[in-house]
Amino acid sequence: MRIPLSWLKEFVETSLSAQEIGEILTQGGLEVEKIETREGDEILEISLTPNLGHCMSIVGIARELAALKQLPMKIPTFSLKENENEKIQGKIAVSIDDKEQCFRYTCRLLSNVQVKPSPAWLKTRLENCGIRSINNVVDATNYVLLEMGQPLHAFDFAKISGKKIHVTSKTAFTSLEALDDKTYAISQGLLLITDAEKPLAFAGVIGGKESSVTEATSEILLESAYFTPQATRRTSKLLGIRTDASQRFEKEVDFETVAFALDRAAALIQELAGATVVKGSIDERSRLMSRSPITCRLNRVNLLLGTNLSLREVAEIFGRLEIVIEREDEKALHVTPPSYRNDLKREIDLIEEVGRIFGYQNIALKTPKHVTSSLDHAPLFLFEREIRQRLISEGLQECITCDLISPTLAEATKENADPSSWISVLHPASVDQSVLRTSLLPGLLQTVKFNRARQNREIAAFEVGKIHFKDGTNYKEQSMAAIICTGRDAPPHFDPKPREADFFDLKGKVENLLRGLGITQAKFEISHLHNFHPGRQARIRVGEIFVGALGEIHPGRLQGFDIDARVYFAELNLHDLLPLKRQKLLVQELPLFPGSERDWTVTVKEELPIEKLMELVAALSPPLLERVELIDIYRGAQVDTEKKNVTLRLFYRDKAKTLSFEAVEQQHTKITEEITKKLQN
Repeated sequence: MRIPLSWLKEFVETSLSAQEIGEILTQGGLEVEKIETREGDEILEISLTPNLGHCMSIVGIARELAALKQLPMKIPTFSLKENENEKIQGKIAVSIDDKEQCFRYTCRLLSNVQVKPSPAWLKTRLENCGIRSINNVVDATNYVLLEMGQPLHAFDFAKISGKKIHVTSKTAFTSLEALDDKTYAISQGLLLITDAEKPLAFAGVIGGKESSVTEATSEILLESAYFTPQATRRTSKLLGIRTDASQRFEKEVDFETVAFALDRAAALIQELAGATVVKGSIDERSRLMSRSPITCRLNRVNLLLGTNLSLREVAEIFGRLEIVIEREDEKALHVTPPSYRNDLKREIDLIEEVGRIFGYQNIALKTPKHVTSSLDHAPLFLFEREIRQRLISEGLQECITCDLISPTLAEATKENADPSSWISVLHPASVDQSVLRTSLLPGLLQTVKFNRARQNREIAAFEVGKIHFKDGTNYKEQSMAAIICTGRDAPPHFDPKPREADFFDLKGKVENLLRGLGITQAKFEISHLHNFHPGRQARIRVGEIFVGALGEIHPGRLQGFDIDARVYFAELNLHDLLPLKRQKLLVQELPLFPGSERDWTVTVKEELPIEKLMELVAALSPPLLERVELIDIYRGAQVDTEKKNVTLRLFYRDKAKTLSFEAVEQQHTKITEEITKKLQN
């Protein structure tokens, strides 16, 4: 929010500089991000947190500054001259049909309006606040919006059919051309301003073009209302529009300022456009609003803030904030917040205000009292932390992506899953964050796309996070660990030359992770998952449990992300892995006697997995065989196209004595002959 210093000083008497005011407001919780000079005026750029809707105006900021520095505060003054010979009653009628979404609707009628460009001072003030000048009538409503925080709207009175205004959410109208020259569909439930024949505006968001004020306008109906935050937010989201008015209605405007702002705007239009103000105003209310009283206990204030304030000091702070003290006793104050402070609802809100106005910098620093819990950490939390450390030790960079993704992204990476298993958010902030992810793949692919678009093509990363899905009527959440790799396996170097990372780099990282957890019986089996390349993927099985999958992402999937490189991805279910982890890893004795190795090359069918060959060797349980390693796979002119040569290295050792050459040869011959015989069957 942009606040011109000259405008602010019209309501707060102070000689403080812009820099000093910026520091004071920032310490009070209104962060002044920068100060710039424009048109000879200093502009404070203020970042407001969502709870500070009452600060979205010049008067709101002035109140804060006055309270923080105990400065005198002035409210805007004006003179409104009404035409005693003409009354508004009988000229226009207002009906609040939707009493749940509109609590108050006021309006005034102005005639003999001369619509023309605004004077230079008004244009400058609006532009310094980031609002474009339109004409003197519209600029007057925007001026009051910035000054008081109350949105207003001006209708061309001649274009109001039947001379009756309806505030309704039930209508047969289907569309409205708005002030932005776009036509929007009218959904049921949206709050509208209509006349007898047509819609005039989306309440609290944007007006209609047909009833807008133009140079030909001579009579205007000036509106000031209280639309509920829920009604405005619903309309704004469905239309995809966010205006200065909707932002303030969404934060909730001051119910009691509605009529005051209306008169202020009418007086300003009278001054700028020579308008005649018809006597009286329409003020329809569907309900009365008031702030609920709150009890603030002194001991609670001092306990939470670490202060030693007296009841009188707390009362003095409340007075600076215009919080009315209804009653007080020895230990507490019973107060009512002002009408514009919709964020003060509980005792803790009042305590925060005391700390803010007293000044956090004035609270003495004390050594905090630390009490540890007697409860142990959740096993899954500790396991996730261990997984992170092990993956970092593999040279991987941790990523954190959002649990919420778009339906398009979910569809592009679904693993043949029924969309009915997806969990959709009831009121998403945007369509891009409307579905809970069922895999870590979408977010990590987005990370790859983002980095490659910025010339960072070597990525070796991981994420530990939650996935969410529906299983029938049950909602489930599971912890997952994922690894993603693309680009070269190492930084550029003259010797050796780096190569492109491949499936086996990824598989090695997964094997190292499982081995570090004491899981040594993991098997990698052929799989047919849709997200992966048909010939470069595998499922990971431990015993009878499939704990994850890995492989090269299918090129068709990558096209949707504009990724023109090979990407390798693995995902493991931590809920399944946790029970399989060995809690104690036993140290083995070093061998006392030397071993002997033999290489063996065997021709097998192309479709035979190497894992299957290893299993055939292990099934023989040869007593002297210590381990088997894959040395080479050959495919070429000397081998049939449907076959491959596999070279294994078999290592033999006797733990009780030194092996003889004859014993090794006998054992090796027996193994190779039996395996060859099984392969021929």
